[in-house]
Order: sequence, then C-alpha cells, then structure tokens
Amino acid sequence: MTKTSRYFIKTSFLCFGLGLATGFWQYGHFVFGWLAPSTLIMAHTHIILIGGVMNMIIGVATWFFPRSKKGYRYYNPKFMWFLYWILNFSIFTRFIVEILSGYRTLNILFIVGFWISFIQMISLGFIFFQLWDRVRSKGSNIREQLGKLF
Repeated sequence: MTKTSRYFIKTSFLCFGLGLATGFWQYGHFVFGWLAPSTLIMAHTHIILIGGVMNMIIGVATWFFPRSKKGYRYYNPKFMWFLYWILNFSIFTRFIVEILSGYRTLNILFIVGFWISFIQMISLGFIFFQLWDRVRSKGSNIREQLGKLF
C-alpha cells in the first residue's frame, strides 16, 4: 500500500468521524433544541460523501488497482500527492465555511464556499484522470470472450 493511499483512507476515517459528530449534533438539535446552524445538514452531507466516501474510494483505487507498465504517462505519484492536499484542504475548508455560513449570513462565505467547491470538482477530475487507465480488466475480458460466465 502506498503512502498516498494510506493518507486517503485515513483521511476518510477522520471525515466519517466528523460526519458522525455533526449527525449527533443534528439529532441533538431536533431532540433537545441544541443551537445549530441552518447549514448543518449540508455540512454533514458534504463531509460524509465527499470527505469520507470519495477519499475511501480514491485510497482503495490507488492501492488496489495496479499501475500500468513502465513509462505510463498518466499516473504521477507526486501530482497525486499534490492533489490529495488540494482536495482535502478544500473539503475541510468547505465544511468549516458551510457551518459558519449557517450562523452568519455573509455573502463572502457563500462566494468562498462556491469557489472551494469548484476547486474540489477540478481536483477530483484530475484524480479521476490519474486513475482512469489503472481501472482495467486483468483477463476477465479474455474469459468472457471464451464464453465463460462468472
């Protein structure tokens, strides 16, 4: 397992923990009337789905799917490491901005949240491009052509 895949997976655990905490906060808000921002549901959903699920998928994909032969021009481990930091900086920044914007309706927070979301989309696009060629069949297409079902 590479360092990058370990970081993606461990970060997903952190995001799932934050998601559980915000879910607990939401429940306390509805049951006991705890003070909560109006955007807590959006922050909770974002940290679970993008922070938790996407980091887990990317981490497992970088670990599980083999690299192509030598001279592979698409996957660059240094660029992937850079994308890890960009993606997760934007995930946690958007999470914080979403919570803050629920307490204080400032247009600048919504603008920052929008552009952080744009950075997330771009970084995820580059990550998917980095991993695209690694997701390939390893002999199953040959077995299917021979008529085998599995």
